[in-house]
Amino acid sequence: MSDMIKCVAIDDEPLSLDIIDQFCQRIGNIELKKFSNTITGLDAIRKTHPDIVFPDIEMGGINGIDLAAQLPEDTCFIFTTAYMKYALDGFDLDAVDYLHKPFAYSRFQIAFSKALRRIGRQPIKTTSQCIVVKQDYNSITIPIDDILYIEALEGYSKIFRTSGD
Repeated sequence: MSDMIKCVAIDDEPLSLDIIDQFCQRIGNIELKKFSNTITGLDAIRKTHPDIVFPDIEMGGINGIDLAAQLPEDTCFIFTTAYMKYALDGFDLDAVDYLHKPFAYSRFQIAFSKALRRIGRQPIKTTSQCIVVKQDYNSITIPIDDILYIEALEGYSKIFRTSGD
């Protein structure tokens, strides 16, 4: 197994930390440390030198822009915030990306892949999720990414696929 990717998330909303944690678990091979206190989180970052940091911007005490300015110089970070007005500030500080809450897993994956490229790590290989369906007397596996739409008919369903199969 390759080296774990070390990440730190700092957010004063426990739900936001849980979402980042769930998304990191879905990607796999990530060790995530979560902090709701900015000072404690910043201390941990300075001690452990994580690969990627996810700071919120609007938090009690120090805000994420000020926090990012205090990160060690080579720290790779992705802002997570509900406020779009800080996007330019974030990019001025060389943020890899800016996730506007609430963000989807697919958007998180894009930002995470950008961060991996920035730190010189291999992108995460994602395995497509599949469903198994009955077709006549056989079971067939269909990648979810390949489903264009499903039409419900009387006694069965018809699956239209992007591949045309």
